[in-house]
Amino acid sequence: MNTVIPPLKLSRPSQSFKKYKLQIVQNPIRARCCGFGEKDKRPIDPPPILKLTAEDESGKPLELKAGDAVLFLVHCQLYNENGTLDKTLVHTPWSNTSPIRKQTIRYSAHKDKPEYVRNLIGSVVSNAYHLYDENSIPGIFFIFQDLSVRIEGTYTLKFVFINLAEGDPLTMSTKVQVEMVSKPFTVYSAKKFPGMTESTTLSRCFAKQGIKIPIRSEHVSMKTPQKNAAPELPTPTLPTPALPTPALATPSSSTSSSTTISKLSIKNILLPEDNDNGT
Repeated sequence: MNTVIPPLKLSRPSQSFKKYKLQIVQNPIRARCCGFGEKDKRPIDPPPILKLTAEDESGKPLELKAGDAVLFLVHCQLYNENGTLDKTLVHTPWSNTSPIRKQTIRYSAHKDKPEYVRNLIGSVVSNAYHLYDENSIPGIFFIFQDLSVRIEGTYTLKFVFINLAEGDPLTMSTKVQVEMVSKPFTVYSAKKFPGMTESTTLSRCFAKQGIKIPIRSEHVSMKTPQKNAAPELPTPTLPTPALPTPALATPSSSTSSSTTISKLSIKNILLPEDNDNGT
């Protein structure tokens, strides 16, 4: 009798009974749609972050170590606002058949069928990270900092936790352990997008530990001029006081042949008054 050899022999941590729980510690708020191009990707802001916890049969919390999370994965899917309809795939704008398109590809009937692309693009799977939160408490986290949405609208994100260590070694299949749905968030067009939010304390904390999370600079808003700021008024200059003009001596109006020396003349100042009488 032939025996089937497992395709991979993974070193698996010891598995005792554990009940896992997912907690969304940072929900998405908004994003700018990136359209159907591949270059202009706009990440969902802020990046969704989940924390994994575990407890035993009696409900007592169990400590999860970094070695336990080697085979932990969380997969992300895009759903509608109520979390009931899968929106991961969307029709391409060029999938609508037209008379011109039918003439050009009439030799290939399957080309007239609607074409689908992923509406949610980026890294839809996150490995487990052993990190410290903003309160310096260690934990197992899953971070989705590279998610973008093509079409504007209101959505939710559905997260699925998988533990590969509990899968079947023959088929490499496993089952979903926990599911969690985020709060609704809005994807805007380029004209209606209100802008990125301020980077959260948790995002900054994980960025300092080496996680590639886009962080907004704190002095960006300082460089933007305020719209309602009062214009700067010029400093008034004080007028320079005018100096008085010195009065000039007026010459005598006498027409006598004898020269009369004015008392304001230099000669009168240097000679005593008695010299006027010729003494």
